Amino acid sequence: MKRLTKSDTRAILLIIIAAIICGFLCNILITCVEKLIFPNDYRNIVTEYSKEYAVPAELIFAIIKVESNFDKNAKSHAGAIGLMQMLPSTYEWLAKSHFGESIITDMLYDPQINVKYGTYYLRYLYTRFGSWEKAIIAYNWGEGNFDKFIEENGYTEGNYNSIPVTETRNYVKKVMRYWEKYNELYK
Repeated sequence: MKRLTKSDTRAILLIIIAAIICGFLCNILITCVEKLIFPNDYRNIVTEYSKEYAVPAELIFAIIKVESNFDKNAKSHAGAIGLMQMLPSTYEWLAKSHFGESIITDMLYDPQINVKYGTYYLRYLYTRFGSWEKAIIAYNWGEGNFDKFIEENGYTEGNYNSIPVTETRNYVKKVMRYWEKYNELYK
């Protein structure tokens, strides 16, 4: 068996160092690409209301990503508006009953207003249902629909497949997955 020369040893060492550097650079590149896919636009607004209403910022980002993909001008077929896709009726109810503020539906296109009300509503749902998962379900499906479902069927945490509405089932799975990704990238 041939012994390694000093130059062979150096070459092997350089290859190992190059592989380590390549791996490190690949990880940085992957993280950069992931941050493009999962942006944290509106960070100041999200952070402000995350703290004010005690809602995890990463959850707010996940909901914005799923609801509007960070398009402040988004409007759904159901009439939901803005980053967090707030329904005008929910906004009006919250504005009157919880904030005593005047109502101008077009204000939901303003990220500051949309994130404020969307985050407050998430906190409200969390308080009402007792978990973020249930709050996410109610946020998408409507609290009345979810109430009725719980009353008739019960609900066990993590059992998304028991939700009879495919859109809501998929929505919850996606938000939970994105929430995990935002925690990985930004926490």
